[in-house]
Amino acid sequence: MTEFRGQPAYLQLADDLRERIRSGKIPDGVALPSAQELIDSSGASSTVVKNAVSLLRAEGYVVGHQGKGVFAQFPPRLADHSRGVADWALPLLQAGTELEAALREALGEAETGSAHSEAALEHWREAFADLPESVKGRLTKSQ
Repeated sequence: MTEFRGQPAYLQLADDLRERIRSGKIPDGVALPSAQELIDSSGASSTVVKNAVSLLRAEGYVVGHQGKGVFAQFPPRLADHSRGVADWALPLLQAGTELEAALREALGEAETGSAHSEAALEHWREAFADLPESVKGRLTKSQ
């Protein structure tokens, strides 16, 4: 990280660590290198390392455990005293896609049977049941 790439050093270090987490070079649940190891390997200051790790924590890519270290999380999960967005958003979107196909089928725009409609609706029910309560509350209030 010794070369200037047009962005602050903490962003460069965060990008490097994020990519290592995404690629599996730092697997989910494994501790990141210590702050001192990151300082030594990157040539960055302790402030740069702290800012980079703070950014990754805010993005959900790492979680710190007092006295134990900072651990990778992939897929990223946000600590909002419930489940993170990554845990429920994809199944919800997939269920929505299936519902769209089921509705098209019901309207006669598709050539598949009603079993597909029932399966899509069941998948939606399962995905909805897994939503965080705060999201479910907002969805049910708007109906």
